[in-house]
Amino acid sequence: MKLAFKPFNFFKSLAGTRPAFPQKKVLVLEGGGMRGVFLTGVLQAFTDRGYFPWKIIIGSSAGALNGATYAACQIYLARDAFFTHLTTTEFISYSNVLRPQKHILNLDWMVDTIISGDDPLDIRKLKKSCPLLITATHCSEDRPPETVYLNSKSDDVITALKATAAVPFLYRGFVHYKHYQFLDGSLLDPIPFHKALSLGFNEEEILVIASRNKGYRKKQESFWIKALYENYYKDTRYRFLVEAMDNRYTKYNNLLDDLYHNHPGISVIDPPKEFKLNRITRDRDKLIQGFELGVSTAKSWLGIGKSG
Repeated sequence: MKLAFKPFNFFKSLAGTRPAFPQKKVLVLEGGGMRGVFLTGVLQAFTDRGYFPWKIIIGSSAGALNGATYAACQIYLARDAFFTHLTTTEFISYSNVLRPQKHILNLDWMVDTIISGDDPLDIRKLKKSCPLLITATHCSEDRPPETVYLNSKSDDVITALKATAAVPFLYRGFVHYKHYQFLDGSLLDPIPFHKALSLGFNEEEILVIASRNKGYRKKQESFWIKALYENYYKDTRYRFLVEAMDNRYTKYNNLLDDLYHNHPGISVIDPPKEFKLNRITRDRDKLIQGFELGVSTAKSWLGIGKSG
């Protein structure tokens, strides 16, 4: 007896052999400067496997930059930048520490070279993707700083990406936009999962990609680092900004405790223990290793074997 070929059942059986990827709706991306290369590796693995279930992406600093390139289907822009442009003295110049008129972290150059360069970020495609919320810290004079969430659908994306990465003291002055004067989005909200919860999403719908190993605790800034930024922002108008910077380590550690102890339903992809990069690492071999750790960790989280 000749068996009839049933195309629907055949292709259905093939589809059943594919891994069932986690069903999530919100992607939360931590900042962290050059540690962001781990996030790039994770998002590269997601891109390679067509994993994009998101209703919204929320990112701070390097997390927002990664999120923008991922949402625009251009994660290669972030990947290539970490291995080339971001390791140069054009971007990070320590010789400007004692030159208050010159940036140590030259975001203007970064924007011109990477975001708006020869192969620019596709703003049109980004705006057609799911909303990207970009954290930025509004620093009012004589008032405590506050987090503002800029939206890729309605705000100027390039200005928002510059604002979220403007690390206090390393970037001189502020990024001005509308009635705001912005600094680093990670100052107050480095892992913006609370924003996702406030929008009504359930814990089980949220994935956080961190840039620190699980169990990490931030230490208070050294005497010399504090002396540098306290002298730079010595005008009493910025006393609340200095206070926020002084207390940053406590706020960050409390945020980690809250995430891991009070929100067990939120999934977190952490860098493995062998991930040793810091905010200003410029060693290309270490950056490549950090990227590859991101790729392998993401594949494991997606349920893909080494051969996948």
